[in-house]
Amino acid sequence: MKNYQFKTPESVNFTKETIKAVKELLFFPKWQFWVIVVIFVVLGVISGGVIPVFLLAGCVIYVNSKIRKHFWKDFADINGWEYIENGNFELESGVMFTQGDNRSISNVVSGLIDDRQFRIFNYNFTVGSGKSKITYDYIVFAFKFDGSFPHVYLNSKEGYFYELENGISVGETIPLPSEFEKKFTLMAPRKYEIEALEIFTPDVLVKLLDNGFSHDVEFVNSEVLIFTSGLINNAEKLEKEFKMALEIEDLLDEKLDKFKFEKIGDMPHTL
Repeated sequence: MKNYQFKTPESVNFTKETIKAVKELLFFPKWQFWVIVVIFVVLGVISGGVIPVFLLAGCVIYVNSKIRKHFWKDFADINGWEYIENGNFELESGVMFTQGDNRSISNVVSGLIDDRQFRIFNYNFTVGSGKSKITYDYIVFAFKFDGSFPHVYLNSKEGYFYELENGISVGETIPLPSEFEKKFTLMAPRKYEIEALEIFTPDVLVKLLDNGFSHDVEFVNSEVLIFTSGLINNAEKLEKEFKMALEIEDLLDEKLDKFKFEKIGDMPHTL
């Protein structure tokens, strides 16, 4: 599957397109433009300049979100896949979807690649408030497998991610050979260490290192989710990250389609 040929939209500079669109919104007919100017001035005097800044910032955010929506919708359309503007994080089982506040899933692309169900979507949440507020953005690539496996989380120490700083845990940390411990943290529920190591064998970890893989991977409910930190802002990055995700799928597909594990007691798949 890693050689699967997909199409990407024409390269878009999100920053330039946003600025252009905002300018077009502001270029009203002359009389409307001056009315807007007067309103902004009055609001600025009343609020000490705060309201106009918030209005302009809101305008920029709105326009940028629309440009991103069209980008992802075009990506789905040219490949014959489905697109929905918003998803529901409450339907997700991964531990990352329980973190922070203001959680949101958007621009969901889904379909089949060589009969494999997949999804790509934007996910973000916030932590803190006021000046200490931080927003974490991810692009998530998800693939559905035929087998069943326990809840496993592989953290890459190369990327900048939320979970290491805030103590996200999926059971217990599993010791890895010294050459891998500097790069990865592997977690699984207690008593499922063997299953986790059967998936992430040394040869798999070596291939991840050789490919420069720096994303987190979560296994839950027969689905593998690959978390790419940050936003995708152009077609080139989308193509690069999607191909990387397909390589991971290709590396694990035969193993995970056949994988079966025995559930121990009443322990659920997820914690």
